[in-house]
Parts: sequence; structure tokens; C-alpha cells
Amino acid sequence: MRMLRALGQRSDCVLIMLVLVLSALLILHYGGTTPGVNVEPGQVLYHEPEETEPELSDDIPKAGPPVRFLMYNVQNYFVPGEKSRSRYVSRSKSVKSRNAVAEVIASAAPEIVGLIEIGGEKALADLSERLAEHGLNYPYSYVLERRGEDRALAILSVHPIVQNDSVADMALQGQKNRKMLRGILDVTVELKDGRRFCIIGAHLKSRVATDAGAAEHLRSREARTLAVYLNEKMKRNPALPVLVYGDWNDGPSDLSLGVLTRGISKKSALTRLQPLDTRGHGWTIYYEEGKEYFVFDQIFVNNELRRRRGRRSNCGIVDCPATAIGSDHRPVWCELR
Repeated sequence: MRMLRALGQRSDCVLIMLVLVLSALLILHYGGTTPGVNVEPGQVLYHEPEETEPELSDDIPKAGPPVRFLMYNVQNYFVPGEKSRSRYVSRSKSVKSRNAVAEVIASAAPEIVGLIEIGGEKALADLSERLAEHGLNYPYSYVLERRGEDRALAILSVHPIVQNDSVADMALQGQKNRKMLRGILDVTVELKDGRRFCIIGAHLKSRVATDAGAAEHLRSREARTLAVYLNEKMKRNPALPVLVYGDWNDGPSDLSLGVLTRGISKKSALTRLQPLDTRGHGWTIYYEEGKEYFVFDQIFVNNELRRRRGRRSNCGIVDCPATAIGSDHRPVWCELR
């Protein structure tokens, strides 16, 4: 009997040792990894820190009186004396066209203006002076200049810019050495009643290229880079209304815009606004060469801003006579709440 007890105790010890060894091996094998996660080529997985505080308070006031936002590709708004950031020669925009741009913006009287293809600081100052002649004053502004690219993104605002997270050299997803051509403009404005709106601007690769397929691939890669950026932004600021504007050089059914509307997660999915002009038309650019109309200039809103806007909020396309002189694009406006 003693011998049987001794054998039993020895067997229990061996079993315990085997369990401990197996547990150690499992910890070494799985420790620090996330099993069962499939990663697409070029995708970056983000892991939320355990104790990350939102950048902005969740106590942002809810929807209020409408605030008008307007986006406008001002078509190579270059002015004399501005230093070039690329090897290309930039031709100054005519005074007639610059006056027309100011007239177009003034016709909509927006409180916030998102600009595309503005030259730089001097060009933005030139436009601001012309807008002041129409009674529009924007004390807060920012222009995102990027080395190697003369066309910049910019913002004009009646309301203070309380945060600026813009990135000039935004690395493309899956490519170490390539950047988004014009970066990502990212500013947050605050109204007197405490409401805050995050305004994000982008300008994807043009369709004017020797290799159309390569240009399309680059636009898709830029759109995915922006989608990942937005996903991280919205995770940090779940209560913040976000508007994304841009000249996407793609239409609503193209791959690049599908990436943005789906988002990286449900929380970062975007809704595309569908503005029309006074005649019920939705095009924003006309190509004289091919006699074609396109919808390249588009505004997206995140879920929070979509809820705030509700069914009451308006949007539209400016089609006053001066639009034919100011730019080859037509501006798009919407109401924020």
C-alpha cells in the first residue's frame, strides 16, 4: 500500500510539472501577439492605449444654429512674388480670375472656407484682401504647404482655430518612401457657444498623367492612407463632428471614394453629401476637351456630424455667373450644426 501511495504522489508531481511546462510554452508562443487577425497588404494595425484620454472633451455642445462651410478648388491661385516649392514654373492667376474667385465665395457668405489649389501664404493673403472688399473678413487662417508641390490646401475661418493637426509629409500606407502629394489638412474650429468642428481637407492625385493606371492606384493608396488616419482620429475623439472635403479626382462610384465611405471601421465610415445647383445638376467640374462633366469635389461627414445635421441641414453647389471665370471647378457648400 505504501508503495502504491508513493507511486501516486510521484505521478501527481509529474502531471503538475507537465502542466507548468505547457503553460510556459503557450505564454512564450502567444505573448505580445494578437492571434486570428488578418492584415491586408500595406495596412497598419492600431492598438488603442489602455488609458488614452480623448484629445477633446466629450462635453461638446450638441447641434445648434447652422454654420455654413464652403469648399472650393480655386484652380492654381498663384500670385506674383510667391516662392515656388517645386521645379515647375507657376503662372500667376489673372486679376480677373482672382476677383471672380472672391465674388463666388462672397455669394455664398460662408463662415468657414476650405480651399484647394491655393499657392501659399501670399496667395491666401491676396484672396483674403479681395474677400474683405466684399465685406467678408476671416481673422483665422492656415495654409498647408508641402515641399515639392506648389498647390496647397488652406482654411479661412470666422471662428478660432483651436487645434491644428495637419500633416504635410504624410507617408503612404504600405510605402516607406512615398508621401501623399498634398498632405492632410486637419484643423478644429470652435464657435462662441462651445461647439467644435474638425475640418479635414485633401487633394488626391490628378487624372492628368502619362500613366492613368498608376495615377488611379496612387489615388486609391492616398484614400486608404486618409481612411486609416481618420479611423485613428475618430477613436481618439468619438464625440467630435468631422467634415472631410476634397478634390478627389474620382467620382462617387470609384474605388478611392469607396474606401472613404466604408472606413476602416464602422465608427470611421463617412457619409457623402449630395448637393445640387439651382438647376438640379450635381457636377462640379467640366472638361472642355472631352465635353465631360464630373463630380470630383465632394464633402463627407462622419456619423456624429451626420446625426447633428439631421434632415434640416442644407447643401448645394454655387453656380453664379462668376464661377465660369474664377475656376474650372464649382464650389460646394453645406451647413454644419
